[in-house]
Amino acid sequence: MDGIITPEAVVLELETAGVASRVWAGTVDLGIQILLLVFLSGVLAAAGATSGSDVDTAMAIAVAVVLMGYPVVFETLLRGRTPGKRVFGLRAVTLEGAPIRLRHAVLRMMGGLVDRFLPPLGVTGTLMVLGTARHQRVGDLMAGTIVIRDPDRTRLPPAVWFPVPPGYEQFAASIDPTALTDAQYTVVRSFLMRNRELTPEARYRLAVDLAERVAERVHLPWTPAIHPEAYLLCVIARYQRRTFPQYQPTVWRS
Repeated sequence: MDGIITPEAVVLELETAGVASRVWAGTVDLGIQILLLVFLSGVLAAAGATSGSDVDTAMAIAVAVVLMGYPVVFETLLRGRTPGKRVFGLRAVTLEGAPIRLRHAVLRMMGGLVDRFLPPLGVTGTLMVLGTARHQRVGDLMAGTIVIRDPDRTRLPPAVWFPVPPGYEQFAASIDPTALTDAQYTVVRSFLMRNRELTPEARYRLAVDLAERVAERVHLPWTPAIHPEAYLLCVIARYQRRTFPQYQPTVWRS
């Protein structure tokens, strides 16, 4: 399991794909590529390419196009998936969890040539997947991507964007959330999302405890004059806006 920080500063725990699932997905893709080459060879034969040199040249071009174009086209159009990945519920995403684009697909393809065809065939990619923390092969390292279990098949935590409470704008602007860790953010976020499930007494006590802990981290004292949940909202709102200043999300409503 690997953590991904989304643009909304939500920490997602997603399962990276291992060697076995990637090999099986690659086998499906290879089978489709072979079928494409068989089809193209039939087209060339039907077109009347009788000269041996012409056939060899045309097939060399066809092999290059299928090997290099297949993953680029499918991963770009299917948002990180090839037919093989789709069968086994895999998807390539950026390290931030965003869908890959054409440039990522091209870099993954270029690295894939090294992974699959550098002697001994396929061993390089396998060793890279086994030896890297996020199971990345050469193409993933070049493109800044990872292959995960398809999030379409995984229930993900809701992404929210916390507002600064009305009247606290000036106070929130004085907060420097740099020292807040992802784990601390996740704890506070979970509390703010589920605080209505608690009794009023437990809700207030937990809010005070979290406010005091967060205050030690951001070096801005919490006082009883400020409601602890308002303090936490100010810190979380500043954390999100400082980390992703250009992001324009849907605002969370309490």
